[in-house]
Amino acid sequence: MSAPTSAARSAFRATLVGTVVTSIGQCLTLPFLFVYLDEILGIPLAGAGFIVAGAAVLALGASGLGGNLADRLGLGKVAVLGLTLQAGGTLLLAVAREPVLGVTGFVIMSAGNSFVWPSLNGLVTHQVPPDKRSRAFALRFGLMNVGIGTGSLIAAVSVSLARPSSFHMVYLLDGGTTVVFAAILLVALRGTIGWDAHRPSQQPATPSSYGAVFRDKAFAGYLAVLLTMAVFGSAQLEGPWASFVTTTSGSGQVIGLAFAANTVVIIALQLPVERLTRSLRRSNLLVLCSLSWAAAWALTGLAASDLVPHAATAVVLVIALGMFGVGETFLSPVINAMPNALAPEHLRGRYNAMNSATYPVSRFIGPPLAGILLGAGHPYLWVIFIVVGTVVAAAAACILGRRLPQHAELPPPTTAPTSCARRNPDRTPPHQTNGDR
Repeated sequence: MSAPTSAARSAFRATLVGTVVTSIGQCLTLPFLFVYLDEILGIPLAGAGFIVAGAAVLALGASGLGGNLADRLGLGKVAVLGLTLQAGGTLLLAVAREPVLGVTGFVIMSAGNSFVWPSLNGLVTHQVPPDKRSRAFALRFGLMNVGIGTGSLIAAVSVSLARPSSFHMVYLLDGGTTVVFAAILLVALRGTIGWDAHRPSQQPATPSSYGAVFRDKAFAGYLAVLLTMAVFGSAQLEGPWASFVTTTSGSGQVIGLAFAANTVVIIALQLPVERLTRSLRRSNLLVLCSLSWAAAWALTGLAASDLVPHAATAVVLVIALGMFGVGETFLSPVINAMPNALAPEHLRGRYNAMNSATYPVSRFIGPPLAGILLGAGHPYLWVIFIVVGTVVAAAAACILGRRLPQHAELPPPTTAPTSCARRNPDRTPPHQTNGDR
């Protein structure tokens, strides 16, 4: 792959600007989806839950379609298409006054979102030199959290059930920021590498299909580890964790503080952590992330136990989600760099689509398992369950490190292996000219 051009690097900087803008917009509305569907559109909470689950199923299918289109049409074109659909769906949801129109808007918005991030992740390989890609993904994640924090603060002071129009306003703003992001990408990406589909000069060694993606054993192993981490980690963060806290502590006020601490930790530590861990193998960063999450869940259980004075419960819970944020800073340089290091150019869209698909799949598995334990009155069994699960994920990541090709484990320049992984000099990397070479 040729070195990124100045236009491509400029396109990446434009993407960072758009990321902050759209993150602010999305976090104006993200905490209020169920409230909006229930209180404003008149959909009962049970029905809202089925709608969100159904949209997740459709989004999973859309993710696969988006990967296919990205390889056929171009990553840049699909990113702009996805943002256009997302903006249209959000604006439709904003002006809806009846359930059918609102649900239609939400489904379109979810499908568009499934197109966007896999395409943007793939474009980084054309926009940033190989030795800077992990930092690029970490920087984007940090800036996204800046937008999340800003949007959440704006929403906290502007949205009220006493003023139903405030909900319509924030959804209009969300749709507007997405339109701005689409316009930024349309101007910045046109004519750069990745806007159009890759046209190989000769027939590629692997067919252009999802079957070829899953036959890549290294990538399949990485997906299995990532899904395990998501099921026992991030999928437990929102609903199950909040339910445990309110059930055991009897107060929901600490939840907002804890999530604020999580965001602050990510913003403050993301780039320093990436710099300090740059010489570590990516599988070892997955190990560190999993163990950090295990510590966060253990602290959560400790906070609700008799071992911690009631006055200190809130402090320990805030520290717990701060620790979870530390784990996220270990994960962000890896989660998108790994699939792009493994992907051949003609399958880059599909690799990124499957990488992104672990998020909705984990939501199908993690919360229902948590609901069974929490709903049956066994909150501490839930804590043990997710602590063990994240430790298992750490062990699996350590094993994965022994099976990954060298170019996927370490961005250039490489360093000596660490304890959880060893060099495999006899193995030829499957895609010599792609990814983080």
